[in-house]
Amino acid sequence: MAEEQSEETKADARQFMADLVSSDPHSDDFKGGDGIDMAAWRTTYAAATSNKDTPLSLTEKFWSMYDPGESSIWTMVYDEADSNEDLDETIAITTEFMKQTESIKDHCFGIMHTLENLQTEGLWFFNGPDPERLFGVNEDSSWFTWSQLGPEANDYVKKAVVEFMVPTDGKFKGKLIKDTQVLG
Repeated sequence: MAEEQSEETKADARQFMADLVSSDPHSDDFKGGDGIDMAAWRTTYAAATSNKDTPLSLTEKFWSMYDPGESSIWTMVYDEADSNEDLDETIAITTEFMKQTESIKDHCFGIMHTLENLQTEGLWFFNGPDPERLFGVNEDSSWFTWSQLGPEANDYVKKAVVEFMVPTDGKFKGKLIKDTQVLG
């Protein structure tokens, strides 16, 4: 079980995330560009998940679009999960997060799972080196811990992406998924 953090530590973490908004890209290899066509990816994702494509098929389509020089992959974990007491209220946090992010859906794609232990975890693809644009439009992003996957698509990164995009037996990291929301 994770150690409870003081309010000062949580405030420092939120400030750190807010400071990322004005930070330079982390990778010298980041070249910019248009990145992933998020509308096309959303259509591909929706079609694949509704047709129950194999995880390999869906992820092959994603990796054919992904360019670490133009886009980035991030995970998020809700910092206050131990304060969640009700599944519906926890799902409402995710719903509101997605609504606040809607204005930048052309620049990102996100999947958020609410788990049986009331934890919320997500996977995000951004056009750009980091979630800066999301942090600018969604102040609730400071309630999550963000971690970059990659940028190179090694086996670890690919496994993590598959685990989020195509959970096995309705579970994520061994926990039953109670709700999944997708941006867009």
